[in-house]
Amino acid sequence: MISARSPKSGRSRLPRATAGTALFAAGALALAGCGGSGPAGGGEGELQEMTAVTFLPMESFTFAPEMYAYAGGYFADHGLDVTLEPVKGTAAAVQAVLGGAADITRVSSIDSMPPLEDGQSIVPIGTMAYKSNLRVVSSEGNPIESPADMADQTMGMGSIGGTSEKMLNLALDAGGVDRDSVTRQAVPVTGATYQLVKQEQLAGYIVSLDTSIQLGLQNPDAVVTDAGLAEAPDIQTWLATQDSLDDEQSSQNITAFLAAIEDAVQDIIDDADNDFENVIATLRDSGDFDFAALDDDDVAAQALDFYVNNTWVDPDGDTPLLAHNSEAWTHAYDTYVEAGLLDGGQDPAAWLDSDHLPAEDAE
Repeated sequence: MISARSPKSGRSRLPRATAGTALFAAGALALAGCGGSGPAGGGEGELQEMTAVTFLPMESFTFAPEMYAYAGGYFADHGLDVTLEPVKGTAAAVQAVLGGAADITRVSSIDSMPPLEDGQSIVPIGTMAYKSNLRVVSSEGNPIESPADMADQTMGMGSIGGTSEKMLNLALDAGGVDRDSVTRQAVPVTGATYQLVKQEQLAGYIVSLDTSIQLGLQNPDAVVTDAGLAEAPDIQTWLATQDSLDDEQSSQNITAFLAAIEDAVQDIIDDADNDFENVIATLRDSGDFDFAALDDDDVAAQALDFYVNNTWVDPDGDTPLLAHNSEAWTHAYDTYVEAGLLDGGQDPAAWLDSDHLPAEDAE
């Protein structure tokens, strides 16, 4: 885990962190020293502690908002000492928040709506992403460009029964393809797995945006598309518990966290005309993050460009950063009910909470 440094002047470029860089572990959440404490609205130099969990290690631009808010000093600017802690999967992230080991997380609607429908005490308090960034990598000899192309094929994914497979099933349903016609195989979702595609052991496999960009640049014969996955509703929301929102100190911390994320994301967006050079330099120079996509200028710039233009912003352009789009949320709920993932019969818009968003973003 890593814990936020003290405030620094400037946000575009920062000197290397003076504190030692912590290593990310893919195991269970480290509980010691991660609980929130300290007075709300502490004075200068008195940062309030928070823990945010991520559903995977921060080795991807998927977590650029958290990483940049950390490395750029945005959390500290908002009076927070934030520990970023990776856990294995969205279920573990949700349970960390429900169990009080973490203050906040963000997960896909496909993973948050089942516990919300069951009445668990999590609350969607802001929207981070409006669509899936999963990609399918295949080869020119057998291109997978639509759900129809997957029929009677073997598709690879990181885990069976996880978010990738759920999104695959939704795409197959939308494309009128029998789910049972597609064989699923758990594989490492890395560049090395492309060899299984070239050997025709897999027709293709589902990877993150960063990995897909790297594969496309490194393999001229690779075919990279969303293959219909992007059409399935996938809305990432920030989650906290109702108990945390009812507690004055915790509530103030959560509001400050979202404000820091908004500031960081807006500055990433504003750096687009500079090919994200300031953002990339800040992440590299911090010494806190080290992954292949960050080390490659082209991959980093392409990934950030996609997030800026296709992920963190409402596709209709009518909803501010982090604000909820209740119509899109309700559409996702109805789609999941039709797919058999939810029972239905509830008002999903009633689950949304906008009270902790920056004032200009609240509905």
